Amino acid sequence: MIAKDRMMRVLSGETISAPAVLHSWGDYKVELAGFHPKFQYYQGGPELAGIERNFYERFKPDWIHLGSAGWKGFWNRPRKVEDGQAFIRNADDSKWIRIRDDYQLDVPWIDQVPKLRLTSKSEIDDYFAASPCTADDILRSGRFEHMEIIAREYGDRVLIAINDGAAGCHLSDHSFEETMVACHEKPDLVSHYIFKACERFLTDVRAAKECGAHAYIFSEGFGGSLDLLSPEMHERLEGDTKRWFYAEVRKAGMLGIGYWLGDVRPNMELINSLDMAALMIEESKKGFVLDPVEIRKTLRPEVCLIGNADSLLLKRGPPDQIREEVRRQKKVADFGPFVIANGSPLIIGTPPENVDVFLTEARA
Repeated sequence: MIAKDRMMRVLSGETISAPAVLHSWGDYKVELAGFHPKFQYYQGGPELAGIERNFYERFKPDWIHLGSAGWKGFWNRPRKVEDGQAFIRNADDSKWIRIRDDYQLDVPWIDQVPKLRLTSKSEIDDYFAASPCTADDILRSGRFEHMEIIAREYGDRVLIAINDGAAGCHLSDHSFEETMVACHEKPDLVSHYIFKACERFLTDVRAAKECGAHAYIFSEGFGGSLDLLSPEMHERLEGDTKRWFYAEVRKAGMLGIGYWLGDVRPNMELINSLDMAALMIEESKKGFVLDPVEIRKTLRPEVCLIGNADSLLLKRGPPDQIREEVRRQKKVADFGPFVIANGSPLIIGTPPENVDVFLTEARA
């Protein structure tokens, strides 16, 4: 059975021998292809497709897990690395701009988009209306051009999954503290903002579908993690919207995969109410332990669970511990549809040989 068929079956709710994938969004594969990892947000088109191709051909996981391309205007600019720092030329080719540790350019930005003040629903509507974006806009931007190339090459035999944030997972123009305060002081307005953001994000989903994606992975958890708000608050802020959103993703012909960050256990009632093809979970960290067997038993039977092997273990090893963890994860498939994976993106510096151990044991 080819990789795509295995993934399609398990994401349709079948309990089969668990496929094996890599949570590979991010800069690991940029470095693997010989580039400074800071360049990842400034690449696109054929170059980024080449990076994805290089990673896939090296490891052959059962999906190809991509992110978006950077802005098209950056793709062909000169780049350099000096004293460990990454630089890119400015628009008129007059100077080098350093890429900061947060991957942003070390230049002042003039943001002409109106600031979100969160004063009324009509103000939120005007905020989104001020920067309209159509599927054609996205296609012209080149954001998914690399994925279209990869889908043409591999889409008939490998599942193509785009991972590109989530709709309404934070309040624009608000700090973390301001966001948390707004949830308690203006919950109805925060809820409306989340709805408008999800409504907007469906345009991204449709554009990705047109470019060959089979699945869209959404990094969920308002404020950055499910642990920050109570289950009751999550239900009030985003319950109805997320139920509508995942149903619309399904109607668009895409498989919706929720990567719900943080401790999902107190929020399983919300998660089980969503029309998701799969739930991705983090590895145990941040003071909580996520046992995939426990979560598989509480997850709706037709929803696939995607596993959470520790990416730090893949980096550090030793191989025997990696094999032991994979064997533990494989037992989850006894209780329902399951995919073996690492719980967060591969870490820069992970030895490729450790990734080989992970996949070889998963397929043993």
